[in-house]
Amino acid sequence: MQLSASFVVSFLLLTSSVSGRGNGMVKMCLDYPNESGHARSDPIVDQPQCPSIRQVHTFYGPQHLHPNTSYEDIRETPARFSTTPFVANQSLQWHPSIYRLIEDDTGDDQTYQYTSVSNLQSTLNYRWDRTSNTTASETVAFPPGFRMIAHSSYEPTRASMPGESSGQNIQTECCDMRDDAKDDCETWNKLHFPTFPCGWLDISFSMPTCWNEASLGDDNDHKSHMAYTRNGEINGPCPSGFTKRVPHVELVVRIANYQGGTYQLSNGASTSWHVDFFNGWKEGKLQELIDTCQPDQNIDIGEDLPCSCAEEKLTKNTEMAGAVCDSDIRRLVMDEAIPDIVTGRLSFGASSNCQEDGSAKTNLLIAKSWTHLPDDIIQCTPPVGGNYSGDRENDGKKGDFHQHSTPHSGVTRNVLSLAVVVAILVLQYLLEHGYFEID
Repeated sequence: MQLSASFVVSFLLLTSSVSGRGNGMVKMCLDYPNESGHARSDPIVDQPQCPSIRQVHTFYGPQHLHPNTSYEDIRETPARFSTTPFVANQSLQWHPSIYRLIEDDTGDDQTYQYTSVSNLQSTLNYRWDRTSNTTASETVAFPPGFRMIAHSSYEPTRASMPGESSGQNIQTECCDMRDDAKDDCETWNKLHFPTFPCGWLDISFSMPTCWNEASLGDDNDHKSHMAYTRNGEINGPCPSGFTKRVPHVELVVRIANYQGGTYQLSNGASTSWHVDFFNGWKEGKLQELIDTCQPDQNIDIGEDLPCSCAEEKLTKNTEMAGAVCDSDIRRLVMDEAIPDIVTGRLSFGASSNCQEDGSAKTNLLIAKSWTHLPDDIIQCTPPVGGNYSGDRENDGKKGDFHQHSTPHSGVTRNVLSLAVVVAILVLQYLLEHGYFEID
């Protein structure tokens, strides 16, 4: 059998696009220029008088950082008290705060100086597949009061979520800009802080998308009502018992001008990660977007999707807030200092303030005396973006955040490249063994 050269070229082009045109995925990108604050607080997990939360969290969205924060509180947040880019979305999300360690050799004992990594840039990517909206796996908006917690799958001591497998929901990239304006990245399928510096470090974490409809996450462990798809794909099949989908949420946290060295999270970990999500969308708005935003079907399935929908259908937040200062955190949330630099250990009084019977020596938690944030309650906030200059070239990266590959698009490209290589090797084998002849 003779095989024309044009057929060989056509075959390779076909395999490189996997499934060809017909993308059904919508991607909506929400850029947060800075955090809304850092506090040893967790509005999802109960926090008694002797706080069970031993770690400082970094928050994005409303400046409602008190542990006794409700869905109604964050949903009704005035735009000027939030770092959200669009006023209809007042969801609150947080992760363990990040610290850089430097050995302190001024004394006889080996101690470390912990420097808080702040002025983080972050993006929340929402994705949903309109082609998967069947009765068995319909995509619906997060219901009022919905919340969830998810952990990175690179935690061997933790029971995994349904559908989860190692390295499936997290990726770290350390990147530099090449002379041709393309990204040059090294990638790990876990939380990883490389010792070498780079232009920017991206931590990308995917939340589960399969929902059992039985819980809002307020009456269980905040995790078991959710599951990852069985094959790890956003539009893959959900495990048994999870009959609905909510939009896939991916939090990408960026450390610009990454310095390398040794890093640690506020909970003591350095290779595991978790993210908390508390829905704060205006009721009905997210469902409207799910129902009306259209995918770009001119894009090959598997390609990195462009951001769409938000700019056209949502009102921008023109009063975006900066991060709440530590002085306000001490006055409104927890009466303890959380300095930017800590020498010794990252306890922040959590363990030292707890007695053997579980009670607190001193009640550090400030009683919440407000529902809606009044104009004068936040007295100290730096400008939007903190110390970030706005010049991405000088801050370690040129151009817009979304003009470059996100971690999960890097995974997609790697899979596509592997498929092309396999196709070429198979075709080469067939040709060498006389199955085809090229005329």
